[in-house]
Amino acid sequence: GRTTNGIKVFSSLKHGGASESFLKANVRAVKTFSSVLETLCEIYSLNIHSVAIYYEPSGATIAFNSNKALYFNLRLFSHLHYREDEPLSGECYSYWFTTMAHELAHNLVSAHNKDHGYYTESYVTLFLPALSAKLQRIGIR
Repeated sequence: GRTTNGIKVFSSLKHGGASESFLKANVRAVKTFSSVLETLCEIYSLNIHSVAIYYEPSGATIAFNSNKALYFNLRLFSHLHYREDEPLSGECYSYWFTTMAHELAHNLVSAHNKDHGYYTESYVTLFLPALSAKLQRIGIR
């Protein structure tokens, strides 16, 4: 499916029904995560249709880049940053901002090497002022 802002949502093929059930039971978390990703797409000037949310109930993958489409794991967002009826923190935005920079760097280099590190750091350095300004405008510290 898709969120109200147009971000695609996927469940794990490997975990089928359990993944689908989690997504259905956590609609508010999906909506909140999609809002975070929408904000970050604005910061990085990305088309919102180039990002997606997926749910993988196990494993260490936070996010991945497949053919310049970026996928972000709802399980990590839910575990690290989502608390129902609590506002999101600046830490949440900075975490996913940096994760998005990491995945964007894979558009330039596929390996995890010094070049990838350079491009990740370059994205963070270039776009950090925009993130800071946006968080200040929306009242997040």
